Amino acid sequence: MMRLAVASLVLLPLVGCASRTGPAAQASGDTFTGEVWTWDERENTVTLRRGAETFRVKTTPEQIRGLQLHQIATIRGQIAPPAEIPRTITPAVAMTPVPRGPVNQQTVTGTVTAVDPSGRLSINSERGPLHVWAASGANERFAAGDRVQVMISVQAVDMVPATRAGASSSTDPSASMSSQPGDSAVVTGRVMGVARGMIVVESPSGPIQVWIGESPRYTLSQTVQVHTNVSKAQ
Repeated sequence: MMRLAVASLVLLPLVGCASRTGPAAQASGDTFTGEVWTWDERENTVTLRRGAETFRVKTTPEQIRGLQLHQIATIRGQIAPPAEIPRTITPAVAMTPVPRGPVNQQTVTGTVTAVDPSGRLSINSERGPLHVWAASGANERFAAGDRVQVMISVQAVDMVPATRAGASSSTDPSASMSSQPGDSAVVTGRVMGVARGMIVVESPSGPIQVWIGESPRYTLSQTVQVHTNVSKAQ
């Protein structure tokens, strides 16, 4: 069984980040089309990818509402300057996520639409598009068109010093899923978006999108831990 663990000590906001390159400046109120990479509802910016370009658009809350990760969207607004590169500060004391509240568990089936060799899977599920992480070399185990089953577990967490939590910083956060076949991943990060039963969560390797059902438990900027397991559907 392949396993991937993506756990953060202290996650600083990654939303709104863009490369230093972008399209030529255009007048306020122009439209921009590209792949939605991420967005920041606090700054009202959307980061789009168009070919080799990555750029940010300053827009309105109404246009951000309802966006989906990796969809092709047309946004009206104006080019925003590149965001400051986030800085990660290593804490003096190792931090660890401590679960709190109930666990939200879902199992869905779908068809793989894209596989990144680094371990990213895009899946067209019965509940909508999913974007999850698998182990490195996922392209050797999955291919576009494969029917898969995705087990999803989401829970709110508090980031506390490892000594307070009674656990060392080396604790494997995916150990509880070790008995499951397939590719497992654990992502701990801030909620970037909640809409129509989907939740978008940031991670150092790029945001993920999973189905949680009609749950009111999660809010923007809340820290959660997401366990996913992807296996071939029987």
